Amino acid sequence: MPNIRMVIVFAIIIIAGATGLTWPYLSTMKPIYFAPMQASQWHMGKGSQYDPEMTYQVSFNNTKFTADMKFLPAQNNQQLLVKIFPSNGSKEIDQTVTIGLVYDFPDVSPAAKPYFDILDQTVFSMRDYATDEKYLAKNAEWGDLYIGANHEKLKVTESGKQSFGFGSATAYVLSYRIGTNFNKFWIVDNLPMPVKAEVYDTDGNLQYTYELVSLKAPSTPGLTS
Repeated sequence: MPNIRMVIVFAIIIIAGATGLTWPYLSTMKPIYFAPMQASQWHMGKGSQYDPEMTYQVSFNNTKFTADMKFLPAQNNQQLLVKIFPSNGSKEIDQTVTIGLVYDFPDVSPAAKPYFDILDQTVFSMRDYATDEKYLAKNAEWGDLYIGANHEKLKVTESGKQSFGFGSATAYVLSYRIGTNFNKFWIVDNLPMPVKAEVYDTDGNLQYTYELVSLKAPSTPGLTS
């Protein structure tokens, strides 16, 4: 019996010592996110193979315009036909571009360039976080953001059926805090770009918004439009 007690005491000492050594590491470990088994995944461009036509209303600082984007049937590299309608009544601008992995279109006409610069910072900006697969499930993390001295996480914070300019759909809201506001992006599975965004700057000023107001996607799974 004394030997058994000594073994037990010795084991307790070892466990306590090991816990003391590992606690600084254990205490700083972040919880591991486990996606639900049925969770879908999304990446920038998902669903483009169904050739949707997506019309956005974009407001960036003091510039407003409508952008009609049609994914053209692909043979090799898929192309995107973009029609820009400035809000000031200026002439329609048409531009066809080849779609790359990062949705970066530097070679456009001088007339289209100011608007593509805005699209690069708005509708196309999700390519900075989702060129690879990301989970569409609550609390799924999509990336890190460093805003001044603050470190924020872009993550899925809510989901459910919502109404948009183009109709109703199940959407996943990505958000992160900036000052007293939350910047938000709405994703609908099988649509290649976000359907809505609302973004503020560090001073609390509304920097830009965009929303999908018309959608033609008869072949896209899960949609009735």
